[in-house]
Amino acid sequence: MNIRAKLTLQFSIIVASILLLFSLSVYLLSDNYRREEFFSRLASRAITTVRLLVTVKEVDYNLLRIIDQNSIHQLFEEKLLVFNESNEMIYSSLDDFPLIYSDSLIAHVRTQKRVEYTVNNREAVGIVYTAAGEKFVVIASAFDRYGRSKLQNLGQVLIAGLILGIGIIILAGRIFAQQALRPLAIMNAEVASITAGSLNQRIPGGEQRDEIGQLAQNFNLMLERLEAAFAIQQQFVSNASHELRTPLAAISSQLQATLSKERSGAGYRKVLQSLVEDARTLTELTNGLLVLAQSGIDKQRAFFKPVRVDEIIFSAQTELLKSNPTYQFQIEYAQFPTDDSALQILGNDQLLRTAFLNFMDNACKFSPDHSVHVIVGFPKDGTIEICFADKGPGIHPEEQTKIFDPFYRASETSSRVRGHGIGLSLCARIVQLHKGNIRLESQLGEGSRFYVGFQTGG
Repeated sequence: MNIRAKLTLQFSIIVASILLLFSLSVYLLSDNYRREEFFSRLASRAITTVRLLVTVKEVDYNLLRIIDQNSIHQLFEEKLLVFNESNEMIYSSLDDFPLIYSDSLIAHVRTQKRVEYTVNNREAVGIVYTAAGEKFVVIASAFDRYGRSKLQNLGQVLIAGLILGIGIIILAGRIFAQQALRPLAIMNAEVASITAGSLNQRIPGGEQRDEIGQLAQNFNLMLERLEAAFAIQQQFVSNASHELRTPLAAISSQLQATLSKERSGAGYRKVLQSLVEDARTLTELTNGLLVLAQSGIDKQRAFFKPVRVDEIIFSAQTELLKSNPTYQFQIEYAQFPTDDSALQILGNDQLLRTAFLNFMDNACKFSPDHSVHVIVGFPKDGTIEICFADKGPGIHPEEQTKIFDPFYRASETSSRVRGHGIGLSLCARIVQLHKGNIRLESQLGEGSRFYVGFQTGG
């Protein structure tokens, strides 16, 4: 059973139950009102009869029967009995409908003063009437033909209305379920059309402020994560297959050339040194590709913790000096903060160290004196900005928007400095993962400045 059928069934059962309860309540209340009204009429007839019999001297036993028979207020199948204090019957109407009574019933009426009961669908009432110092018991019984007929008609109307109402409820429930599930049907059709090649497709309805809108938003967020993961995977495979081919081919060709003829010890040593350089290049390229792929995984945000930006900068400086003792660093604060929290952000210290190390390594490579100027500033409350300035040749304006693309190298630097074009794209990924921003200022012949900003307060 699908959701539409379940909703229709549940809606129909609930509303039909309410309608049935309402109809039953109307019927029972109407029946109770009929009985009370008929008992009142019976009591009125009983009191009128005994009053005429006891208090009006001109009315005797036979005359009272004639009056009862010709009364316009006589009830259908009416029967009246009057008993004196000795429980002797002193009057009985002429109707042929027997009224069963007993001494215990008469005694009960004398005790309760008024007793109402039903026997064989006939209502009966017993009343104590006091006159001339004597207590009489009057028992009146009749069949409420008119009231029961109205009640029967009411029951038929309620049953017909209930059947018709249930039919309308089922139809309305089906329409209601169809309307309610229409956004889900549309969403289901959209989801069914999404494949691995169309992960950029999005589900409509995310602007709604209900549960379906939240579902669409969450599903779109999941698609974004899947799209990013697929893009990273495809890019990694593409980059790896493209970039690893060159050093592997170089290593293979050198080995083949070495094995093609005998060489001296110095010759073998020269080839081995070249192979070591190629192996180092291959290792650096592989590590760069792996870090580049990992830097785009959003789940790493779950492992973020408060870290101090300046400590990471000094750590990256120490690591660079181990491999490049000739590098020169000038690190300063634009203004020193009074609160240490101004230097803290939420992040991954290893990834941030990788980014800062790449910024400083690039600056030192391109500066003639192998130096980098690092300035830690606070442009506004709640932010921190690190500037990495070099004295290099600068970047052409047309190339400034491309330098963060993987494996792209600016024309002014590609021939001067050895590299793979991974560093800045890796830095951009890491900064983006930390919800930061990068701004570049560069002029040809005057060097470049990379400004990296983060939100503080970690």
